[in-house]
Amino acid sequence: MDKQRGFTIVELIMVIVILGILAAVAAPRFFDRKVFDERFYFEEVLTAARYAQKLAVASGCSIKVFVDSDGYQLTYAKDCGIGATDPKINDLVADPSGGDYRGDNEYHVKIDKNFTVTFDSLGTASPADSVVFGNGSFKFTVHSTGFIEVSP
Repeated sequence: MDKQRGFTIVELIMVIVILGILAAVAAPRFFDRKVFDERFYFEEVLTAARYAQKLAVASGCSIKVFVDSDGYQLTYAKDCGIGATDPKINDLVADPSGGDYRGDNEYHVKIDKNFTVTFDSLGTASPADSVVFGNGSFKFTVHSTGFIEVSP
Protein backbone atom coordinates (compact mmCIF):
# COMPACT_ATOMS: atom_id res chain seq x y z
CA MET A 1 0.00 0.00 0.00
CA ASP A 2 1.33 3.43 -0.99
CA LYS A 3 1.43 6.11 1.62
CA GLN A 4 -0.08 9.37 0.49
CA ARG A 5 1.99 12.44 1.13
CA GLY A 6 0.92 16.06 1.33
CA PHE A 7 -0.46 18.73 3.61
CA THR A 8 -3.82 18.70 5.25
CA ILE A 9 -6.25 21.54 4.72
CA VAL A 10 -5.79 22.61 8.34
CA GLU A 11 -2.03 22.92 7.89
CA LEU A 12 -2.46 24.98 4.72
CA ILE A 13 -4.97 27.33 6.39
CA MET A 14 -2.66 27.81 9.39
CA VAL A 15 0.25 28.75 7.12
CA ILE A 16 -1.93 31.27 5.26
CA VAL A 17 -3.14 32.79 8.55
CA ILE A 18 0.42 33.10 9.87
CA LEU A 19 1.61 34.71 6.61
CA GLY A 20 -1.33 37.13 6.76
CA ILE A 21 -0.47 38.17 10.30
CA LEU A 22 3.19 38.68 9.39
CA ALA A 23 2.25 40.74 6.34
CA ALA A 24 -0.05 42.96 8.37
CA VAL A 25 2.35 43.50 11.27
CA ALA A 26 5.88 43.27 9.89
CA ALA A 27 5.62 44.58 6.32
CA PRO A 28 4.80 48.23 7.19
CA ARG A 29 7.98 48.40 9.25
CA PHE A 30 10.05 47.57 6.19
CA PHE A 31 8.34 49.99 3.82
CA ASP A 32 8.22 53.62 4.94
CA ARG A 33 5.89 55.78 2.88
CA LYS A 34 7.87 58.95 3.65
CA VAL A 35 10.50 58.24 0.97
CA PHE A 36 7.78 57.72 -1.63
CA ASP A 37 6.06 60.97 -0.62
CA GLU A 38 9.35 62.89 -0.86
CA ARG A 39 10.06 61.44 -4.30
CA PHE A 40 6.55 62.22 -5.51
CA TYR A 41 6.71 65.86 -4.40
CA PHE A 42 10.24 66.22 -5.80
CA GLU A 43 9.07 64.93 -9.20
CA GLU A 44 6.03 67.21 -9.10
CA VAL A 45 8.14 70.34 -8.50
CA LEU A 46 10.71 69.24 -11.06
CA THR A 47 7.97 68.80 -13.67
CA ALA A 48 6.66 72.28 -12.87
CA ALA A 49 10.13 73.80 -13.34
CA ARG A 50 10.59 72.05 -16.68
CA TYR A 51 7.12 73.17 -17.79
CA ALA A 52 7.95 76.77 -16.83
CA GLN A 53 11.11 76.66 -18.92
CA LYS A 54 9.32 75.24 -21.96
CA LEU A 55 6.48 77.74 -21.61
CA ALA A 56 8.93 80.64 -21.39
CA VAL A 57 10.63 79.53 -24.60
CA ALA A 58 7.34 78.88 -26.42
CA SER A 59 5.56 82.07 -25.35
CA GLY A 60 8.53 84.45 -25.21
CA CYS A 61 7.40 85.59 -21.77
CA SER A 62 9.47 85.15 -18.62
CA ILE A 63 8.09 82.62 -16.12
CA LYS A 64 8.98 82.50 -12.42
CA VAL A 65 9.07 79.28 -10.39
CA PHE A 66 8.64 79.72 -6.65
CA VAL A 67 8.93 76.86 -4.14
CA ASP A 68 8.59 77.11 -0.37
CA SER A 69 7.56 74.81 2.46
CA ASP A 70 3.86 75.35 1.63
CA GLY A 71 4.08 74.38 -2.04
CA TYR A 72 5.03 75.72 -5.45
CA GLN A 73 3.60 78.03 -8.08
CA LEU A 74 4.38 79.36 -11.54
CA THR A 75 3.80 83.05 -12.24
CA TYR A 76 4.55 85.48 -15.04
CA ALA A 77 7.69 87.48 -14.28
CA LYS A 78 6.67 90.45 -16.45
CA ASP A 79 3.71 91.81 -18.39
CA CYS A 80 3.16 89.76 -21.54
CA GLY A 81 1.35 91.89 -24.06
CA ILE A 82 -0.78 95.00 -23.84
CA GLY A 83 -4.25 93.49 -24.24
CA ALA A 84 -6.67 93.28 -21.34
CA THR A 85 -6.62 89.49 -21.41
CA ASP A 86 -2.84 89.18 -21.78
CA PRO A 87 -1.00 87.88 -18.69
CA LYS A 88 0.36 90.51 -16.32
CA ILE A 89 3.23 90.34 -13.86
CA ASN A 90 2.59 87.94 -10.93
CA ASP A 91 -0.45 86.35 -12.63
CA LEU A 92 -0.53 82.61 -12.08
CA VAL A 93 0.32 80.48 -15.10
CA ALA A 94 -2.51 78.27 -16.35
CA ASP A 95 -1.80 74.56 -16.38
CA PRO A 96 -2.73 72.46 -19.43
CA SER A 97 -6.12 71.59 -17.89
CA GLY A 98 -7.00 75.28 -17.45
CA GLY A 99 -6.46 75.68 -13.71
CA ASP A 100 -3.65 77.54 -11.99
CA TYR A 101 -0.25 75.87 -12.14
CA ARG A 102 0.40 75.52 -8.43
CA GLY A 103 0.62 72.73 -5.94
CA ASP A 104 0.46 72.29 -2.21
CA ASN A 105 3.05 70.45 -0.17
CA GLU A 106 0.40 68.08 1.17
CA TYR A 107 2.99 65.52 2.28
CA HIS A 108 4.84 68.14 4.36
CA VAL A 109 8.13 67.36 2.65
CA LYS A 110 10.96 69.37 4.16
CA ILE A 111 12.96 71.60 1.82
CA ASP A 112 16.25 73.24 2.75
CA LYS A 113 15.28 76.78 1.61
CA ASN A 114 12.88 78.78 -0.51
CA PHE A 115 13.64 78.45 -4.21
CA THR A 116 12.98 81.08 -6.88
CA VAL A 117 14.12 80.91 -10.50
CA THR A 118 12.97 82.92 -13.50
CA PHE A 119 13.21 81.47 -17.02
CA ASP A 120 13.45 83.89 -19.94
CA SER A 121 12.49 83.45 -23.59
CA LEU A 122 15.79 81.69 -24.34
CA GLY A 123 15.25 79.16 -21.55
CA THR A 124 18.07 80.52 -19.42
CA ALA A 125 17.57 80.93 -15.70
CA SER A 126 18.30 83.72 -13.29
CA PRO A 127 19.45 83.41 -10.64
CA ALA A 128 20.94 79.93 -10.71
CA ASP A 129 19.68 78.09 -7.65
CA SER A 130 19.18 74.67 -6.13
CA VAL A 131 16.82 73.06 -3.64
CA VAL A 132 17.10 69.90 -1.55
CA PHE A 133 14.03 67.83 -0.66
CA GLY A 134 13.63 65.62 2.39
CA ASN A 135 16.73 64.71 4.32
CA GLY A 136 19.06 65.37 1.40
CA SER A 137 17.63 62.50 -0.59
CA PHE A 138 16.60 64.47 -3.67
CA LYS A 139 18.08 67.65 -5.13
CA PHE A 140 17.76 69.63 -8.29
CA THR A 141 19.86 72.52 -9.47
CA VAL A 142 18.93 75.03 -12.15
CA HIS A 143 22.07 76.44 -13.77
CA SER A 144 22.17 79.89 -15.38
CA THR A 145 22.25 78.24 -18.81
CA GLY A 146 18.85 76.70 -18.05
CA PHE A 147 20.21 73.19 -17.58
CA ILE A 148 18.27 71.42 -14.82
CA GLU A 149 20.50 68.95 -12.98
CA VAL A 150 18.87 66.26 -10.88
CA SER A 151 20.39 63.99 -8.25
CA PRO A 152 19.97 61.16 -7.67
